[in-house]
Amino acid sequence: MKGMFKVLIWTALLLALSFIYAGSNEASAKEFTDVPKKHPNYAAIQEMQKAGFINGYPDGKFRPNEPVSRKHVAKLLDNALNFPQPAKDKYVFADVPKNHAYYRPIMKLYNEGIISGGTNGKFNPDASLTRIQMAKILDLAFDLKIDERQGSFNDMYMFHWGYVHAMALYSTGVSKGDNGNYLPNKPVTRAHYAEFLSRAMKVKKEDPNAAAVSKAKAVDLSIRLPLILEGTRIQGKVEKKTYSQIRSKILPYATVRFTDGLLKSDYPYVCTECDSFLFPYITMELSMRFDYSQPDPNTLKVRTILLNSPGPMSGGGFVDFMFKKESGTWKMHDYTYTQIGKKNFELTQQEAEQIVKYNYSFNSSTPVKVTFVSKSRLTDKDPVTKESYPFDQYKFTVQYSNGRETVSVNSNDGWME
Repeated sequence: MKGMFKVLIWTALLLALSFIYAGSNEASAKEFTDVPKKHPNYAAIQEMQKAGFINGYPDGKFRPNEPVSRKHVAKLLDNALNFPQPAKDKYVFADVPKNHAYYRPIMKLYNEGIISGGTNGKFNPDASLTRIQMAKILDLAFDLKIDERQGSFNDMYMFHWGYVHAMALYSTGVSKGDNGNYLPNKPVTRAHYAEFLSRAMKVKKEDPNAAAVSKAKAVDLSIRLPLILEGTRIQGKVEKKTYSQIRSKILPYATVRFTDGLLKSDYPYVCTECDSFLFPYITMELSMRFDYSQPDPNTLKVRTILLNSPGPMSGGGFVDFMFKKESGTWKMHDYTYTQIGKKNFELTQQEAEQIVKYNYSFNSSTPVKVTFVSKSRLTDKDPVTKESYPFDQYKFTVQYSNGRETVSVNSNDGWME
């Protein structure tokens, strides 16, 4: 029994040593016996090890296929980003007392809003980190941005709590998933985490204290906040909660005015069994029509469009967002959706071609070739005034991996058929 106890102690010691700071250049220059140069994550593992962010085991191995634990990820991120010390020691997680070996790195990440515990008040430091937990941690730690190149995964629905984090990793190239799936609950291996951390550290950083908002940040907010707010309200309905019960989950992402205004008044109409949403789901539109302005350092206005396509918000329209910065955090403050009519998109031929190429790219294993054929003049009616108005219809031929087709795109709303 004593022999078994010694084995357990030695195993725990090896594990504790494996993902901590490599204290010397000599240690950081070594090769791991179980990570040959042909290993797919060899470069990232060596890079992170030479930088002093990770280390191997005393036996010279890295054990790349072993799951990485939550506490080791906290230590690894703290090594890489050197977060400030907590202002004062406090007891947050029942299973991470002040004398815990990883108390400080865990509390540093907690104070930065990067990690949180479970509903039972525990952090579960020894548990394996899942891929979706990894996505959240890297997204928040490196302030990653979602853009119009966001993908989709077969095993994650749009309003999953971790969807925005997975999209941030996808948009920035940190993680692309696995054959169309994200595998959110799969444990992250030590090798993969080294790879993901290496990629995240290479993403271009922005100055968090800059007064002017970048276009990348404006695009990110226009995608991220609507998804989070819609998802929180839908989850509230699924759990049969009143609005007052979910209000605290809304407030980190919306101002009090917007929280107690439109979001509250619309909550009774939230549908969990249909495709009826308050906010539009915009993707490629952001690369076509996206204007933003900053009247003052704490206010951001965005105008974009939603193309007409089958779905919950068909018809096409202009989308206006207003965001307010409160205590250093951008929140949704206002939103309006105006359906097109006499005032419409007036899409150019180049924009129509962009729509065709974007839609066909999802179903083609080869580059999509779009050729302009003709332009004709059609009319439609304004949904409010009932006035007739003219618009152009562009016709194209499309050559893609499945053959050749002819399609048309309406200039007023972007409808393609």
